[in-house]
Amino acid sequence: MSLQRQQMRHSPEGFGTIISKLTPLGYKCIALPLQAVVKQPAVKDLQPDIDALREVVLKESDAGNDIVVVGHSWGGIVVTGALDGLGKAQREKEGKSGGVCKIAYLCAFAPSENVSLIDAQGGQIPDFYDVKDPWVMVKGPEQMFYHDLSAEQAAYWSSKLAPHSYATKFVGVPSAAWRTIPSSYLICEDDRAIPVFVQEAMVKACQDGGAQMQVERIFCSHSPFLSQPDATVQFLRRAAGENA
Repeated sequence: MSLQRQQMRHSPEGFGTIISKLTPLGYKCIALPLQAVVKQPAVKDLQPDIDALREVVLKESDAGNDIVVVGHSWGGIVVTGALDGLGKAQREKEGKSGGVCKIAYLCAFAPSENVSLIDAQGGQIPDFYDVKDPWVMVKGPEQMFYHDLSAEQAAYWSSKLAPHSYATKFVGVPSAAWRTIPSSYLICEDDRAIPVFVQEAMVKACQDGGAQMQVERIFCSHSPFLSQPDATVQFLRRAAGENA
């Protein structure tokens, strides 16, 4: 089983703990840096991230691997829009092996078609955004993303955050993979970046739209992979079909 990750602002290093727990269990884990963060000059749309994710997922699919694609925060938008034709069930109909058998959303945006992050937030720019166009950072990330970590850990991970393309917050995707690929959503009830009612509204909209979306809940911050790595690993293993 191969697990791919997309994430908001965090470097792949932030997912090292859960990767270190999943790898000995037989999972091949690939953490992708966001093109909306690393590209210079700042990208204006989602296509660079969609292309980067599709390239890796297609390679793993063609190798015959069953894949769980994991989206966190803004990365959920990319995951939602990047998987056309890559679902395992669809590939099997085409006589191909491998493919995406599950999408796992970690307190992530799971939008309908053409709905941007700002749209999903009711059209309002979040108060914690620190905009220096073409980039945006976060005001007080220790309390916004990491308030359930120690002060030392919160400061460390805050220092690892990088500017994110502001323009990409206003762009949606033309398709929604949760309509055709089964998914799981981990609602983080103490999330200060994506309030729980926003997460719940997105899940309900997906389910009302026909999504096969299983839901689990955990009381933690916006960064469950750091504050509750064991619980996050168990969620991902269940998403992968294990009786974890």
